Amino acid sequence: MNYYFKDMIKAVLKNKYCVLSTFAALTAASPVLCQNTLFNNGAMIYAGPSAIIHVNGGFQNDGAAGTTPVFENNGTMTIANSGTPGTVRLTNASVLQGNGTYNIEQDWINDASFIPGTSTVILYGDLQQFITSTNATFTSFNNLTLTGTGTGINRKKTLSLVSADIGLFGTLDLTDRELETQTNSINVFNPSVTAVVNNTSFGNEGFVSSAVGGRILRATNSTSSYLFPTGSSNGTLRYRPVHIKPTTASINEFTARLGNNNASADGFNVNQLDNTMCMVNDLFYHQINRASAINNADIDIFYDQITDGIWDGLAQWNTPMVSVWNDMGTVTASTSATYNDNLKPNWSDFSNTPYVLSRAKLTAPVFVCNDVCANSTGNIFTASGAPAGSSYVWSTPAGTTITSGNGTNTINVDWNASSGQIIVLDTNSAGCFSDPVFCTVNVSSPPSAAFDTTSSGFSYNFIDLSTGGASAWTWDFGDGSSSTQQNPTHGYSANGLQTVCLTAINTTGCADTSCMTIAVDALDYINIPNVFTPDNDGINDVFYINSAGLKEFQLDVYNRWGTLLFTSTDSKIKWDGRSSTGVELSDGTYFFILKAVSVTSKDYSTRGFVTLLRSGQ
Repeated sequence: MNYYFKDMIKAVLKNKYCVLSTFAALTAASPVLCQNTLFNNGAMIYAGPSAIIHVNGGFQNDGAAGTTPVFENNGTMTIANSGTPGTVRLTNASVLQGNGTYNIEQDWINDASFIPGTSTVILYGDLQQFITSTNATFTSFNNLTLTGTGTGINRKKTLSLVSADIGLFGTLDLTDRELETQTNSINVFNPSVTAVVNNTSFGNEGFVSSAVGGRILRATNSTSSYLFPTGSSNGTLRYRPVHIKPTTASINEFTARLGNNNASADGFNVNQLDNTMCMVNDLFYHQINRASAINNADIDIFYDQITDGIWDGLAQWNTPMVSVWNDMGTVTASTSATYNDNLKPNWSDFSNTPYVLSRAKLTAPVFVCNDVCANSTGNIFTASGAPAGSSYVWSTPAGTTITSGNGTNTINVDWNASSGQIIVLDTNSAGCFSDPVFCTVNVSSPPSAAFDTTSSGFSYNFIDLSTGGASAWTWDFGDGSSSTQQNPTHGYSANGLQTVCLTAINTTGCADTSCMTIAVDALDYINIPNVFTPDNDGINDVFYINSAGLKEFQLDVYNRWGTLLFTSTDSKIKWDGRSSTGVELSDGTYFFILKAVSVTSKDYSTRGFVTLLRSGQ
């Protein structure tokens, strides 16, 4: 018996099942409102495009042994809640077909045959819904739409035991729901870019979640960017999509899955890295594959920079180095108010499926050691070249102390007596770091400073007695004066205690300082002779005014006609009885004028005569 439903009227059956069979006496030319279960037990049923079938309970399409019942729905069929949510069951050799709409509140159990046509299946329940089969029959949908208001586990629409397809012209509309494939696959064979759609409101996106072995597959036939809306509610709720953009318009198939856990748990150790990376994301990773064809594609992985951190690269597991995350080279990193993304263009190597966000090592700092002196303080070491926003981490040998600057590019170190190695690297707030730079610091022993002194009045001669290879000297005479001569002479201007220090320095800059306190206790005096005999016998050959403690001195010598013969402002210079042109002067009496003032401000200035006598005359 065949039934044709065109216009809507109600035929309410009060028994447990609303049964349509070859023995049914229902002849109404309209749809029915059934309670509990609409059970097709072998009838051939056709619902026209304007027909509305509402079942307050479940729907089972079945058939008697040896029959192939066909239920063709071209209208709108709602399997609704009446105490127990409604489930669709296709059993035995039955066929469900047509171009209509199916609104299903609970599960889809297909153990028979579903021919989708241009139909739309809407899973709208507020409890977790399953697409499943007890005999491994998978369903090929045309349009599959997931809606509802359930939260947590009740947000899920789950593929259990079987995979499912979206046909060549169909659409997968996730809205804001989770399509959980478990270890199964949702295969979208429609190559249109818009064949997969979802709600894109941040934090409320629809997504496909999969366990290891599960995936979403998409067919492509253009060079457009295809959305793979991967996510997971396993643990932390995450939506981390992938976009794949083939480089040619050939037919390809690509798959993707979000591993919402540390990749090490799945055998992809996040601590095994090639030497270009400092770390990979340990929160999640993706599995991406080219299921068919050979064309390259751009791979674009999205992440939430607020919760995931900032990443500047991508890595693939196991290739070319085995059992290691390998850097995929330069990526295009983009930022936005919602999700950042790292895009690797024209990728060709799909030999291994795990992919992860990565960070490159920071550029190693530039650092050259300078040698230090044994047991010295305030040694400065400077590194450069760290990227902006990074800081420096230093390590110095045992027995040395970083007194300041740790974390900056310049440190001060108090060193001990042994040579050793300084290590520096740079790091940033994201936890990334550079390769360390090693440098050996050699230690030099300083010289041993020592000196002695002799004096004459206020004049002191200082004698360097340093050992150990001194090559430079710095004297501090205690009165504000200094010298860099090895053996200087210094005249003091007053009596008193003076602390004299010598710093002896070697060629490597190591220094030692020795100090001595001297008592300046000299009288200022002047002694003016009245005769001299410049006859070269070594006795009284010059006119010399012996003095000490003078701060001013000028001597002028004249002949009796007032001609200036000799002048000096240095008390140590002596007149040998010659004119300013070097001519020996004759015996006689000569006139001098002396201006002399001592350091104690005593004025010894005077005028007088000196007699010049030559031997044998």
